[in-house]
Amino acid sequence: MGNLLKRKKNISIKTKFIISGLLLGFSILLFAMARYIYGFSNFYYKYIYLTLVNTLSRCLSLIPFSVYEIILYAFLIYILVRILNYTYLLFSKQLSLKKIMIRATSNVLIYISAFVFLNIMTLGINSFRLNFVELTGLKVQDNSEEKLIELCDYLKVRLNELDGKIKRDEDGLLKLDYDARKEGIISMEHIGEIYPSLQGFYPNPKPVVFSKLMSYQLLEGETTFTLEANYNNDMPKWNVPSTICHELSHVRGFNSEDEANYISFLACTNSKNYEYQYSGYLMAYSYCMNDLYYFNQEAFKRINNELSDNVKLELKNDSLYWSNYRGKISKLYDNVYDKILKAGGQTEGIKSYNAVVKLLISGYKVQF
Repeated sequence: MGNLLKRKKNISIKTKFIISGLLLGFSILLFAMARYIYGFSNFYYKYIYLTLVNTLSRCLSLIPFSVYEIILYAFLIYILVRILNYTYLLFSKQLSLKKIMIRATSNVLIYISAFVFLNIMTLGINSFRLNFVELTGLKVQDNSEEKLIELCDYLKVRLNELDGKIKRDEDGLLKLDYDARKEGIISMEHIGEIYPSLQGFYPNPKPVVFSKLMSYQLLEGETTFTLEANYNNDMPKWNVPSTICHELSHVRGFNSEDEANYISFLACTNSKNYEYQYSGYLMAYSYCMNDLYYFNQEAFKRINNELSDNVKLELKNDSLYWSNYRGKISKLYDNVYDKILKAGGQTEGIKSYNAVVKLLISGYKVQF
């Protein structure tokens, strides 16, 4: 009987290794097909990914909280329980260190392989399909000092105009006293009337309960294999509208961070809601002015001096907020995420967020 139980345990561990290998192997195969077989990612998007959005995403959208967040915390608790269990088995001498290491390794491999497989099956393949630039025929131009200054001036003027139209709280910062989540869906559906590639179902965006954990990663939002648009509800409120539209862009199948930012800008600035417009312009202004600082500091100072005091306060508050969370955790996350983005075809890695400036320059006077 003892030998039979031992054999079952060995088979169980062996099975885990086999399942891990199959999941990783299938993930690599799908990734390779998407990257090297012309048209595969577009076929997958049309016939499989959109089906997932219209079923999985639509169903999870009915749940008011982030399912991914629940899965994440449940998994962390499960890991902690397993560690405590292994510790007990080791010190009670019911299992040797070698057997515990084998079990732990098989478990870790199946966790990693399952996570990779789920993300490849949902979001990963979209990295290689036709992108927004190709679908809209936007001619991407290189950054130039003259064009960048002109764009920064334009964004400054729009922000100053909106300063007197938006609602502010007692601290003089943007106030969101309406259903920002619903407005995000409306804004994306509205821009979809202009660009057919953005048409389709959009799930309800969801604020993360423990948003401070996202802040430690310097994360404003996150979209994963559950196809939910999750956002950090603790960050300064002006970030919320643009982040919601950014994450909804990912759900629509646009993985590139620069394109998600650009789509977010178009959705926000075409919204009928002033707070959404303000968020979109301020997001673009932040990225463009960051580039301008390195191009021409004199122009940077002039434009910044001409900016409304209220908007300056908004940017100052934003900078102070994020500075509280910069540290070893955020640096580690940045390094890991940078490698994930590069592996997924975004060659600029984490810098791709700021690559939206090139799209904004290209779309200026053409698409907005």
